[in-house]
Amino acid sequence: MILSRNLLVALIATVISFSTLYVPQPMLPLLAQTFDVSAGKAGLLMTVAMLPLAIAPIVYGYILQAVPAKLMLIVALSLLALDQVCFYFASEFWHLVALRLAQGLLLPAIFTALMTYCASMAPANGVRRVMGYYIGATILGGFAGRLVGGVIASAFDWHSAFVVIGLAQLLPLLLLLRVDADTDINFSRIDSRSALRVLGNPNYRLMFVALASVFFVFSGILNIVPFHLRDLDPGATPLLISLLYLGYLVGAPVSFASEAISRRLRDERSGLFIGLALHAFGLVMLLLVAYRGLIVMMFFLAAGFFLIHALLSGLANHLAREHKGVVNGLYVSIYYFSGALGSWLPGYLYDGLQWQGMIIVFLLILGLAAASIRCFRPG
Repeated sequence: MILSRNLLVALIATVISFSTLYVPQPMLPLLAQTFDVSAGKAGLLMTVAMLPLAIAPIVYGYILQAVPAKLMLIVALSLLALDQVCFYFASEFWHLVALRLAQGLLLPAIFTALMTYCASMAPANGVRRVMGYYIGATILGGFAGRLVGGVIASAFDWHSAFVVIGLAQLLPLLLLLRVDADTDINFSRIDSRSALRVLGNPNYRLMFVALASVFFVFSGILNIVPFHLRDLDPGATPLLISLLYLGYLVGAPVSFASEAISRRLRDERSGLFIGLALHAFGLVMLLLVAYRGLIVMMFFLAAGFFLIHALLSGLANHLAREHKGVVNGLYVSIYYFSGALGSWLPGYLYDGLQWQGMIIVFLLILGLAAASIRCFRPG
């Protein structure tokens, strides 16, 4: 399938926009030290940007009705670029939190418009493949943001890392001016009655518990591993920390292969347990390894998480014979809400229980995911 110019622009915009969400992560220990805050408080920089993504299907559905995607992207990307540049003038920690909250309010509109753009540009028989490209672009963007944050902060300073990502938003803005196709944003919103009907299904409840448990743990590791590396090596730079996220890239091929894995096993639960075993193995090994071992274990953690994520999202859509938009909306809300909590609460676990204690708590949470998967009856 040859990518059209419009689709290529949308994918480039996706990579750059998602990089904005994750750019602070390798700099969290540096920012915590600079502003004299704890690991838990530093995690707010991730939490406040993710929380609006969790409430987007509930709130944004009432706002984004018949909005042209091109107009939404141009306005939101312009504001996002301006917000990023404002980091250069931030001098107190609450300035950073406020700017990240503003980003969190813009990102749901951007992500929705980009997903709509990608889906609308696909032929009828190519939607799955195009959405696969979109997922791959989000994963690449997540890694690119962390890498750029680490590289720029190490070579210059943390202010410059935010500004560079902000200036990068100008690329999709310029490209969008050359895109002539447009589409309306169809943002499925959640109403209480349909949500309660979906949550009344025990299979959905079990899937959502498993998803929330695993993503809470994965988000916690991604946020706290920079602090752990700083404890192992106080001289670790943001660039060295950013290399820990190389394993994140395995998410793209694992996500693309998840359907084939599921078909071969003939049982989604087996695939979910394989993903859980990979994640748990990586988690246990984090207790035993140093820097190079941390990099290797991140591949296991990411492979396990993205396999579970891909299988659960596919199952949710497969089971949704009605209320599919509500099911997907709840899935997105739970995904980002658990990610927001996972980027915040583990910081306090780390401060109070240290690395080993936090890992033990995480393993207990994975036990909850395992119990949920065991009780799940997809048939």
